[in-house]
Amino acid sequence: MAYLAAAANPVLLPLARTVDYTVERWADEHAARVTGDRRLVAATIGQVAMLATPAARPAAAAALGIVTTRPRRISVAWAGPVPRRVAALLAPPPRTRAVLLAAAVLVVLLAGASALQAARDLHALLELAHGIH
Repeated sequence: MAYLAAAANPVLLPLARTVDYTVERWADEHAARVTGDRRLVAATIGQVAMLATPAARPAAAAALGIVTTRPRRISVAWAGPVPRRVAALLAPPPRTRAVLLAAAVLVVLLAGASALQAARDLHALLELAHGIH
């Protein structure tokens, strides 16, 4: 849903990526809870990431003969979400924050109630406008 919203409004792309990362982290924590071994889940994520991302050189650089003989170092800052996910799994499990969860639920409920009230007000205004003509 987040990427669908980002397709409609590209400004939401960072939010969609954050939602994607958060869902992955939730799944990581769930897997760690089910298996009982956070290190095993972290190692599995790292191994799958290594299999899923082949180290291919850009075709344009190879065609021009721009080939390096020593491996390039990749900064962890640019490596993507996998190193952050693995680091989070190697750290102690996150604490449950009931206050933040309650606040988030309250915000969602207030937003829903506000949208419902706005729809009722719009309906009343349309009925009033229809009665005038």
